[in-house]
Amino acid sequence: MTGLVAFVRRLRREAPHQIAAMALCLAGAVALFAAPGLNAETAPSPERVRGFFCNEKTDSINFLMYQAQGENEEMAANAVNKAIAKFSCAYYLPATAIYTGEHTVMRDGLVFKLHSYLFLPEKVERWSGSVLGSLQQPANAKHDV
Repeated sequence: MTGLVAFVRRLRREAPHQIAAMALCLAGAVALFAAPGLNAETAPSPERVRGFFCNEKTDSINFLMYQAQGENEEMAANAVNKAIAKFSCAYYLPATAIYTGEHTVMRDGLVFKLHSYLFLPEKVERWSGSVLGSLQQPANAKHDV
C-alpha cells in the first residue's frame, strides 16, 4: 500500500510538468510544419501574360462585345477607347502579373468569362476575357412545333 501511495504522490508532482512539456513540443511541431504550407497556398505566384487587357471590367466586356460583332482585337480596342475618350484597352507584351480571379458575366444575351490580373510592379488590376456563347436564338432558326 505504501508503494501505491508513493507512486500516486510522484505522479502528481511530475505529471503537470510532463504534460506541459508535451503540449509545448506538439505546438512547436504544428507551427513548424503547418506554417510553410499555409503561406505557399495563400500567395499566388506571378506569371508572364500577354494579350489584350482593359483597365476596367466594363471596358473589357465592351471590348468582347465588339469582337462578338465581328471586329478584330485592334479595332475593338480602338472602338472602346474612342467611346470612353481615354486609353483603356491595349495589347500588352509579356508582362509580370498575378492572377486574381475569374468572373462569369451575362450581358445582352452573351456570356463572358473574364479574368482579373494584378500587374506588377505597378499593382494595377487589368481585365482580359473571352465570349463563351450566346443565349439568344438566331432569327432564322427552325423551331419544332
